[in-house]
Amino acid sequence: MTTVKKQYEEIYSLLEASKNKKVSTVLPQLIELMSRKNNSSGQANTFLKVNDEVVAIYCYYHKKWELLSECEYGSKKNTATGYNTMCKEGVSKWTKQQRVKKLANEELLTRVASGEVLPEDIAVEQGLIAEQAKEIVPREDGHGTDEAPEVEPTRQQAEDEPGTEPSF
Repeated sequence: MTTVKKQYEEIYSLLEASKNKKVSTVLPQLIELMSRKNNSSGQANTFLKVNDEVVAIYCYYHKKWELLSECEYGSKKNTATGYNTMCKEGVSKWTKQQRVKKLANEELLTRVASGEVLPEDIAVEQGLIAEQAKEIVPREDGHGTDEAPEVEPTRQQAEDEPGTEPSF
């Protein structure tokens, strides 16, 4: 049996099942499998640019679109935007939740050792702890939208020819 990387399993299965078919009949299915998938924002990109400047980011923590003019984002090298995937408020809340989760798991071991929690109940308790860590605490200022914001291109500041339309 051929060993196939996990990311190519669906493509391999389709090709294996279509050995005797013409490429033109299988191509639409292959394109669907290979096309870029959407992320948690429901869109291919998690940021919006206007004139090569990032103006909005889909915050990984809040699961909302946030304007950079309204929310503070930390810088992060080697990303498409140069910014973190979470706003600073989201990073703070996420970090706190992870710290609380870690402490709760440590406390769970103590409760099991003392007999307060039975060993067979560990998975249930860990599930409750994990669910609490996933809770999304909304922004204090209420900023953020479910849909990508409509952003207008800004007028070019360079000198446009008199009597012509400005460039966008």
